[in-house]
Amino acid sequence: MRSALFAGLTTVAFGYLYQLAGINLWIAGLIGAIAWAGATVMGSFTHTGLLPDFVGSLIVGVLAEVAAVNKRQPVTVFMVPAIISFVPGYLVYQSMVAFLKGQFNTGIRVGFTALFAAGALSLGLALASAVFRPLFRRSKEVSQRPS
Repeated sequence: MRSALFAGLTTVAFGYLYQLAGINLWIAGLIGAIAWAGATVMGSFTHTGLLPDFVGSLIVGVLAEVAAVNKRQPVTVFMVPAIISFVPGYLVYQSMVAFLKGQFNTGIRVGFTALFAAGALSLGLALASAVFRPLFRRSKEVSQRPS
């Protein structure tokens, strides 16, 4: 789980670059670490990188929504830094290197893997937001009803 610690530190570093301050910076780091740990655990059960990416982004989405409600901040304050560790930048780099070396089949294969990984990330974030927001709205309406 050392990798989860480093993912949390990466999240804190990117949050600092995005000028997050105070407790929000550390909450984003904690979200990044928890999501990376969840993705690592899921990765031990599967041979593909897509399901761990999806689960990690789903965890980021849910925890970012919860943090946004509790801290009364936009959800992107927590979501953007926490998802950075999952971005498949190295796969895109490998794809470009393969194309430059003339290895077109490898470049296409790795490029599509990066595309599917990015799709898994966006699907996890979208699903978390689509499920969480209506549930929170409904619980808020129930708590505001007169007795």
